[in-house]
Amino acid sequence: MRRVALIVNPISGRGGRQHAKIEIIRYARQLARVHGFSLELYLTRYPKHATELAHNAAEQGFDLVIAVGGDGTVNEVAHGLLGTSTVLGIVPMGSGNGLARHLDLSLVTRVALRTTIERPSIAIDCGLLNGKNFFTTAGIGFDAEVGWMFAKLGTRGINSYIKATAQLFFNYRPREYEIEIDGKTLERKALLITFANASQFGNNARIAPHALVNDGTLQMVIVKPFPKIAIGYLASLLFHGLVDTSSYVETIPFQHLYVRSKTPLRGHIDGEPEQLPNAFEVSVVPNALQVVPGEHATEVCGEPAPVILVPYQYLYKLPRPSSITRQLRRIKAPKLGKF
Repeated sequence: MRRVALIVNPISGRGGRQHAKIEIIRYARQLARVHGFSLELYLTRYPKHATELAHNAAEQGFDLVIAVGGDGTVNEVAHGLLGTSTVLGIVPMGSGNGLARHLDLSLVTRVALRTTIERPSIAIDCGLLNGKNFFTTAGIGFDAEVGWMFAKLGTRGINSYIKATAQLFFNYRPREYEIEIDGKTLERKALLITFANASQFGNNARIAPHALVNDGTLQMVIVKPFPKIAIGYLASLLFHGLVDTSSYVETIPFQHLYVRSKTPLRGHIDGEPEQLPNAFEVSVVPNALQVVPGEHATEVCGEPAPVILVPYQYLYKLPRPSSITRQLRRIKAPKLGKF
């Protein structure tokens, strides 16, 4: 009999979504009766607990371990399954759901669970940043600082992310980096550098629109300093999967690289804050994990992901306290050119 484990993070997502999680547990039990598999339920209680639970489930011979939660929960469960034949399933209930969205898994939890139970798996790559695993994105610079602030906020979701972004944007200063890649040394002044296995941060913010999780490579995305007046346009490109068309964005595929800075760095790994030294390496581990994707994932059907139209208020209706408004008024409009 097929053995399935359900690992549920009771506090992920907006307000914990406890009622929705109770409903998905009930639905999982219903599917177990219909499809004739055994089901075990586990609730996470502390950081990294999901990794322990997933690792134990793999050792006990479970065929499928389903992570119910956000990107942090998915990362922990995936970490526990690395190097095993046990398959990872995802029921997205977080605030960003980056890997689930990349894999075309439905945000309707019942649909995502049914897909995970019924569809075959694929092998995906794993990224390593300073020895830590990531499956969606990792990075340094402005987005990492936003991630650190976001982690301190009492509420989750895209509105909180926009709030953190707006508060930091006018004060953050780009940094100088030295990057050793494929035998060459690059020097870049960057607002942020993202190392992408999947295409997006979450919430359909596609920082590496053409990234694939099963091609044996990662993509380094360097966002160069740009006029602050261009933030709305670049945000639009980001959410429409076109950010790599900007002259302020440089994308380089790689398998292994080193990054050096003059001082220690604050980074993020799948959205979770991570303190980093001033020099670290990033690499890819091909075919590291079995995961169940959605039917229309690019890795399955070969077609690019569709462009997602983002509501106007998410792009332009940013919080503008008086201090930010004053700074906006002082910005001179740039000369027309390619953003």
